[in-house]
Amino acid sequence: MDKIVLSDQKPLQSLKINEWEQGLRPDGSKIGIYKDAEYAIFKDHINPRAGGYVDLLLSRNTAKSLFVTKAQQGYIFNMNDQHGLVRKYGLEILGLNQESFNKRQADVYQYALLYSLRKIINGA
Repeated sequence: MDKIVLSDQKPLQSLKINEWEQGLRPDGSKIGIYKDAEYAIFKDHINPRAGGYVDLLLSRNTAKSLFVTKAQQGYIFNMNDQHGLVRKYGLEILGLNQESFNKRQADVYQYALLYSLRKIINGA
């Protein structure tokens, strides 16, 4: 299963970016609020999907560096964190949204696993 999940980098990255665009943590709570009201207005103007909340996206360079790795308790995102986002907002921002991951398992991973098993059984 690890091989299947780890080979699904781009779709998982897209799901994480979509989550951040909405200003959400994996559990659905807001990432945070901006201390500077003017900056909050600026960010809301360039990304209204977050509703003025922290979205972790400005240049999108950090988001483009996201990749999934195997962790002790499943999977987690890693990234080039040149802005100290984990230090500022917590390690939780790198988690996978369980609902999205479960949907991905049902829609894609189970079929990829069945395909792999059939290849093994058929000696391919």
